[in-house]
Amino acid sequence: MMASLSILCHYVQARRNFTRWKTREALEAWQDSQTRRHLRQILRKSRYYRDHFEGLSLENWRDFPISTKAPLMASFDDWNTLGITLAEAGSVAEEAERSRDFSATIQGCAVGLSSGTTGSRGVFLVSPEERHRWAGTILARVLRGTLGRPHRAAMFLRADSPLYQTVGSKRFLFSFFDLFTPFEAHWPRLKELRPTLLAAPPSALVRLAAYPGAADLLTAPGILLSVADVLDDADRAIIEAGFGCKAGQLYQATEGFLAATCPEGNLHWNEDAIAIQKEWIDPERTRYRPIITDFRRTTQPVIRFRLDDVIVDAGEERCPCGSIFARLEKIEGRQDDVFYLPSIHRGENVMIFPDFVRRALILALPPGVEYTVVQTALDAWTVETDNDDFQGAIAREIEGLCVDLRVRPPSLNFAPWSPPHPGSKRRRIRRTFPAS
Repeated sequence: MMASLSILCHYVQARRNFTRWKTREALEAWQDSQTRRHLRQILRKSRYYRDHFEGLSLENWRDFPISTKAPLMASFDDWNTLGITLAEAGSVAEEAERSRDFSATIQGCAVGLSSGTTGSRGVFLVSPEERHRWAGTILARVLRGTLGRPHRAAMFLRADSPLYQTVGSKRFLFSFFDLFTPFEAHWPRLKELRPTLLAAPPSALVRLAAYPGAADLLTAPGILLSVADVLDDADRAIIEAGFGCKAGQLYQATEGFLAATCPEGNLHWNEDAIAIQKEWIDPERTRYRPIITDFRRTTQPVIRFRLDDVIVDAGEERCPCGSIFARLEKIEGRQDDVFYLPSIHRGENVMIFPDFVRRALILALPPGVEYTVVQTALDAWTVETDNDDFQGAIAREIEGLCVDLRVRPPSLNFAPWSPPHPGSKRRRIRRTFPAS
């Protein structure tokens, strides 16, 4: 009961906040006061940030040193505020990935293992209160109408989590669809559920959109969401044609719930929880890497954190939805390719989603090892790493992945990893041969 009440309070607050401020100046002044108050708390509890910001004035937090994922993960034990070690959290997360049982927690915190879309593995902790805030904000940003009507959500994910199960209630049924299960097995259950909300990676939505009857699958209000990977225009066209409705996006990463599509179809930063600073990467100031400060998250604080993603700026024009929260034209830096491998039992090629390939690599490699995986032919992958000590582990994880998906393993060619050219996309998973 207390959890439901907490979620409801966060839902009401998030709905109000979306159109609460009338000017950017008012919003940014509020963000400044919230962040300074948040930092006073965090600096007492996080040894990493206390050392990182030693001697600096909170008034100038927007100029504090920038952090990135690799050094934060290397300092995980000092970074989080509960004294949980990386070994403890990583062990729980990895066992959940292998067993497909994602119910375990540490000190009540949900533990997750990010797939490392941009290449760096991440372990994240989310406390019960943070789960309630996440759930209330998700519901407020995504649902059309109010919580008064019942909702049935179908979520196609690589991994389940207590974080997602927090949303569940009598009026909001959450159903987890494991992407490791063959799609043919999902379709009957999905048709029986008749979801009001369907969320999945773009490559999975493309696959689902091809099924007969996809246009009749969703029931009112018929919310279709792309998650985990970038939704490009080509996939969007296929998905929307197949389902007969518009597709929105949720932008979420290890660093938190960052942005969502509004009723007008525009993607907005969640600026009532995070402050965004733009690090421009082109002279025309059309693309930037975001530096985010989350002034709500306390278990695993995110302060002056630079994302690897490249964002196409949407400009300063106000959205017709009424919110002054900044818009994103496009997330450009997380585009990976879907791989294909021949089925063992059927005469067809099976889609291998990018998350699966990344998962195999993050289970085989310790944090900090750089990698790229390129599918060069239907039966051949090239794996590039900057440390060749883990070739056997990589081969075993990829073989295990193929066993799980009932496909023929590719031949593996190992090569040295080379850093991408400055300004180019940081694509860890890519395919260089035609799919058809």
